[in-house]
Amino acid sequence: MIKRFTAAISVSKILRIFGHIKYPRKRHCIKCRYRRLSRLLDGRFLCLRCHYKFSILTNTYLQRSFLPVDSWYELLWWFSYGFTANKTSREVKLSQQRVHKCFTTIRAAIYDYEQFEMKEFFGEVEVDETYVGPRFKNRRKSNRDYYRRIKAVKRGRGAKTLLQPVFGLYQRDGRVYVEFIKDAEKKTLQDIIKGRIVLESKVYTDTWKSYKGLNKQGYDHQTVDHGKQEYVKEKKGKKIHINGIEGFWGYLKEHLLKHHGVSKDNLIYYVKEQEFRFNNRDLSTEEFILKLISVLLNFSPPKA
Repeated sequence: MIKRFTAAISVSKILRIFGHIKYPRKRHCIKCRYRRLSRLLDGRFLCLRCHYKFSILTNTYLQRSFLPVDSWYELLWWFSYGFTANKTSREVKLSQQRVHKCFTTIRAAIYDYEQFEMKEFFGEVEVDETYVGPRFKNRRKSNRDYYRRIKAVKRGRGAKTLLQPVFGLYQRDGRVYVEFIKDAEKKTLQDIIKGRIVLESKVYTDTWKSYKGLNKQGYDHQTVDHGKQEYVKEKKGKKIHINGIEGFWGYLKEHLLKHHGVSKDNLIYYVKEQEFRFNNRDLSTEEFILKLISVLLNFSPPKA
């Protein structure tokens, strides 16, 4: 493997970086939390109470990886800069399948982290829905004919029946949260709003019918009518618009364009990756990588 970002960093220093993030205070047994440990020749630790053997990667997303820690550190740099698995594999001379698997592991960890760290929104919150996925006209002709044959889509209406609907919340000057939804009907959207946004918050939306009645639910609901070319209006010194969440949709779709052929099953992980990047947009590249290491080491993968 060719190292381009971390060639000047020793393996021992990388191990110290991972070790400090995994154990910010003092190392302890991950099974019984006893602090007296013995280091084995293979780099693992032995608990002197329960005799459990473990490493800094045990019970983490990197546990079953055959790549050494220094290789993971190099790949995290490529991932943080937004390179695709294909581009990264060519540059570091590693198989595309292995790099893709590593990037998939990172995205799975990010997904679990974002779901776990989700907190209620409050204050001024913008709400909107969009659709992601390949346009109907850009699909293969054989696929287009198949969808028409099974009546999954009608001619001239292309595509929203095939695209994935996504619902998003954006707290002004703060974080964003996105969720895949089955439809954009009133019950679906308002159930998410009631579960994610604190009552009495200011909720800004467009005039889509599914948002009607939010005032009766306990929210200060204000709308902008895009059909009348209304995008920003002021009321009592407050700017009413949904430009923030719409800006995120543009950011999301721009980044999804470079990933060709993402399956519908994996699309949520790519969307959550952009949510994570947006919510950590103020971090430098090094800080972002340290955040990724923390996510990979301190969140255990779900048991099968």
